[in-house]
Amino acid sequence: MPDSPPFRPDQAKDALEGDGDFLLPICVPKPSLLMGETMAVVVLTTVEGQRVGVPLGMQGLSNLHEVTREALRMLQATDKDSVQ
Repeated sequence: MPDSPPFRPDQAKDALEGDGDFLLPICVPKPSLLMGETMAVVVLTTVEGQRVGVPLGMQGLSNLHEVTREALRMLQATDKDSVQ
């Protein structure tokens, strides 16, 4: 499978405009997570009340967990703390 070009938010379209890279509407906090044996679906609710499901494979879910954990760890560090 060939590599995809990187996602460019400045070139993305609204999700309702058609094919290609797109941005979802702003979503409210507290997403739901539905898990199966081989895939998971993150369910987000937009500010307009629509529900959007984002399917993820198990490796993608694991990667999302790692990135989120690292981002939270860095946000919790104070200026004088060293982050390793």
